[in-house]
Amino acid sequence: MIIIVYRKIIKGFLKSLDMKKVFVLLSAALLSSCAIHAGENSWGEWRREWVETRESFPIRYFPSEPTLLKTEYISEVSRLSGVIYTAYVGGSVVSDRMFNKDYYVTDCVKAVMDGGFGTDSIFVEFKKGDVVPILGQATITGGIDVVLIQDKNDPDSVLLIKRDGSIYEHSGVLKYKKLVLVPDEVTPRPFDFHFSPVVQSHVEQTKPVKGFDLRYDGIQKGEMIFTYMVYTPQGEATGEFETFAFPKKAGLYRINDIELKILNVSSEKIEFMILNDLQK
Repeated sequence: MIIIVYRKIIKGFLKSLDMKKVFVLLSAALLSSCAIHAGENSWGEWRREWVETRESFPIRYFPSEPTLLKTEYISEVSRLSGVIYTAYVGGSVVSDRMFNKDYYVTDCVKAVMDGGFGTDSIFVEFKKGDVVPILGQATITGGIDVVLIQDKNDPDSVLLIKRDGSIYEHSGVLKYKKLVLVPDEVTPRPFDFHFSPVVQSHVEQTKPVKGFDLRYDGIQKGEMIFTYMVYTPQGEATGEFETFAFPKKAGLYRINDIELKILNVSSEKIEFMILNDLQK
């Protein structure tokens, strides 16, 4: 009996509803559900569509690795002429080694003070002396030249610095390796925060790539023994070498281009002078 009464009440309630209103309510609920579901991706899609429709500017990208600026070839002679030296058995009498000295540079900017720049919601901070590599250079609206540095908070965004080191009023995003400006204004803090250009450099010196090493190898069968070894481009002494033997006594001797004056000689060491200038 109770069940029959409930059924009558429900039927009466449904008859009293305007079906058009029910349809509107159901539709609104459905749209609301879709909006909530889509909201997770709406920002990313809007940002992508916005970037796709904006004017872009070509970027002249700088090398990501240090650039080889120049190579010097340096000859280093271990002994000076006219000076008395001592060489022990197995030790070097004189060596002339040539090195490659490679100079590398990287284009950067350096913060001249503590501070930073950004929008009300995103702010990028720097400490005085922070050095930041330059990603590239672009000429934007109005013929303004700017350099681009990576936004450390967002790999797809770049921060723009004008030629005088001051901050450009907009940041940018990368679109197919081109620059698109973002409309939100960028504010430096303090107001005069800026960068200075700097070129970082470092030098790498190779192992010897050319030259020789003359060594004293003691006394054998009453003679002074010297070994002359040549360096290869890989920086190692070759297996090919020359052996020179002289009477065990003081005097003037010549080994290839080296003029030696032996002052004292024993099985443990020699005292000598280089007579000619080997430094070219």
